[in-house]
Amino acid sequence: MDVILGYILTLPALIVVGWLVSWWGSPRVRRIVLGAGAAVSVLCVLAVRQSAAPPAQTPRPPGCSAALACVGDLRPGFVALGGVIGLVCCVVLLLLTIGVEAMLSWRGRTRPGSC
Repeated sequence: MDVILGYILTLPALIVVGWLVSWWGSPRVRRIVLGAGAAVSVLCVLAVRQSAAPPAQTPRPPGCSAALACVGDLRPGFVALGGVIGLVCCVVLLLLTIGVEAMLSWRGRTRPGSC
């Protein structure tokens, strides 16, 4: 189970950590981090989709009754799921960034004594 969580949560965790660290930089850095995270997420999904071969029409081994028990390797699916979660994470963080930057900009303009 730990390996599965590692495949699924690594990319979203890196995106969130990069986004949090990017607040010490300029707004451009935040846009670059979110854009790079979204691009890597899409590439994960596309790479898995391109590498997926049609299922082989070989007979199942004896004693293989459950559908998932006979599937060879599920790691590509977990990588694709991590990419989808990473993309959703990027969209949520982008909306949060837009909201926070708009609020900071609005507070800066309405501060008493500012020109």
